[in-house]
Amino acid sequence: MKKDNKYLKSSLEIPVINSDNIEVNNKVNKKIKEDIMNFYEESLKEAQSFLDDFELDESNFVADASFEVKKNTNNVISILIKYYKYSGGAHGYYEYVPYNINLKNGNMISLKDIFKNDVDYKLLINNEIENQIKQPDKQEDQDKVYDFYGIKDNQKFYLDDSKIVIYFDLYEIAPYAAGIPEFPIIVENIKPQIKEDYIELII
Repeated sequence: MKKDNKYLKSSLEIPVINSDNIEVNNKVNKKIKEDIMNFYEESLKEAQSFLDDFELDESNFVADASFEVKKNTNNVISILIKYYKYSGGAHGYYEYVPYNINLKNGNMISLKDIFKNDVDYKLLINNEIENQIKQPDKQEDQDKVYDFYGIKDNQKFYLDDSKIVIYFDLYEIAPYAAGIPEFPIIVENIKPQIKEDYIELII
């Protein structure tokens, strides 16, 4: 969907879930579409304000949304909505928003949901990320690039090929040049810590 005007150049790709459960489809599709359109409306207001403040005839603001399906089975779908904004300067800003959806009920899956109640999942994941940062096959002084102190309650992740991939926004734990750092965790290695009813969802 192209939405170009004097304030904003925008290309919006909106995914459509098409599972066997119509109620789930409607719930999820409505949520994702609303989120993307809210991103567009907020970007448009920002561009209009910029144009009015500087009394310009046309702005060079860009706001795009695309998506990538990371995992798609009968039970679960994991999608990244990729937002990109440019408002001048050396480079634009991009952010990936995950939708990890249980297709049985349409609910979003959080990291806390996946792990057994007696498991300190944050400690488990933090240790795995720290180990990956310090891996000897990484570039020399790689660990000095990252400023990592632990995952958040609402930590971003996606599901992909029997992996839970933890990732971080631009600047969150590393400089812009590092992009969006990703840390894949192989489900098989942490299987005993995962709830039984989630193992079939994420493998």
